Amino acid sequence: MGDRTLDQVVKLLSHSGADRRIAAAIVLGEIRAKGPEVQKGLAAMLESGAPALQRPALVALARTGGAKSAAAVLPLCASKDADVRSDAVEALAAFGEEIVPKVRERLAQSHGDERKALDAVLARFDGSKDAVSTLLSGLESTEPEVARAVAADIRQRVKNADGKTRRLWLSEVSKAIERMKKTPPSSPIPLATAVKILGTLEDPKATDLLLGFANDDKTPFAVRQEALIALRFALGEEARAGEIIDAMVTAAESSDRLIAQAALMGLAAVDLPQKHATRIARLAAHPDVERARIVIEKLGRQPGPEATKALVEIIAKQDRRRGEMAVAALRARTNEGGQSDAGPALAAALAAETDADRSNSLRIALKPLVAKLGAAMKKKLVEAAVERVNEGAGWEAHVDVAREADEKALGAALRELATKLARAKKDDKVKVVLSLLARSSEATDDDRYKVASLRLRESPRDTLPAARKSDESLGLIETLADKGFNVVSAMKKDKALELDHLYYVGFHFAEERHPLGSELLKVVATEGGRAKIAKMAKNKLALAGA
Repeated sequence: MGDRTLDQVVKLLSHSGADRRIAAAIVLGEIRAKGPEVQKGLAAMLESGAPALQRPALVALARTGGAKSAAAVLPLCASKDADVRSDAVEALAAFGEEIVPKVRERLAQSHGDERKALDAVLARFDGSKDAVSTLLSGLESTEPEVARAVAADIRQRVKNADGKTRRLWLSEVSKAIERMKKTPPSSPIPLATAVKILGTLEDPKATDLLLGFANDDKTPFAVRQEALIALRFALGEEARAGEIIDAMVTAAESSDRLIAQAALMGLAAVDLPQKHATRIARLAAHPDVERARIVIEKLGRQPGPEATKALVEIIAKQDRRRGEMAVAALRARTNEGGQSDAGPALAAALAAETDADRSNSLRIALKPLVAKLGAAMKKKLVEAAVERVNEGAGWEAHVDVAREADEKALGAALRELATKLARAKKDDKVKVVLSLLARSSEATDDDRYKVASLRLRESPRDTLPAARKSDESLGLIETLADKGFNVVSAMKKDKALELDHLYYVGFHFAEERHPLGSELLKVVATEGGRAKIAKMAKNKLALAGA
């Protein structure tokens, strides 16, 4: 564009028609025109008070870099029009660092939207010590709303800054924090804002400051909350990870529910180092079940055997409700191969458990995984089940899982236990063991006979029809007889039975017209000699026509 044409465009900046003035400003901005007349014309548009004129003028000044127009641009940071304020920030930032002293001068008397705009200008010079220092110093006296806006703007810029700039911010933010610690502002928000910026830097050198705030119960909520949030990003420091997690867990235990929530949300949102993951497990015992739930679900998503072990311990040591949460977490848990890694840990925990409720919770979690357990662990489950049965209480879950693990081995072990107990004349325990064995597919007819013998010894042996109908021992004996088991031979050899027992069974089956009746009555008649029971057997045989 020739000089003459440029002069004509510049003259249009003072034209009476607003459209002409706007068009001239746009053209001058596009060609980045310079010169005192250009600056003067654009400044006049700024002073018009009309946003429609001010905005294109500000855009043009940002392109032409007219720092001499700063005096006209600065007041527009207080404009009621948000777009004008935004364009004023862009124009001032385009003028370069030389604008910083002028912004600092005006900053002292600014507030509200103007303060936000001026702070936004300073934030653009994030590599300038003067700008950064001015901005952070201003935080100490600014309103909370402005401080929050500043933090949002700075965080985005600092996050992508180079190492030199980040080190500058670390130094200046640390100084600002120390100043505010010594002389606290009227509101905790400026200090919280500084802590938020400090966290954005994700520098290991900031960890001590953040931990100090996070661990101090007297720290204002807003500040402590920002410290806890910032510590999430510091978990990458392996040397400090355990210390950081402990601080967050301690905060999560706080009686201040807002602080606890901030810490819990932080723990739930980040990936914890595997070797430190179990540090959060103590929260599973917190009286607040909701806190326990968050932590248990987090452990369920946490990779590695340590988290698995922690969940198993929760089932084994906590109450039923927490145990059920941990069971659900384990069910959803898989290792890198897509399979659950919880089987061995659950099996070991069940083998050692004596509480019935917790054993049941472990059973629920373990049963789907039993088939994949190794032989040694299956053997351990069988041994534990037999031990619990021998103790006489809380064996149900153990037996159920052991049967799933190795039913044959369980049957053999129960049979051996029953024999030992019978020798010791512990009939009550023998009855339990044999009943368990009889329900197993590994049970033999001899095993089932032993159960029938025990039931018979407990029977009142009432010969009335109604009484005999409800006698379990008679039903068991009939089943065995119908299967071809030699009941007569077994009862004759059974040293625990008397002739009275044989007579009762014989009487019943004689009444039922079952061959077993006459066979048993003949044994009683023969072996009873002159005893009354022998005579009764002979009479019954006669009546039966045998």
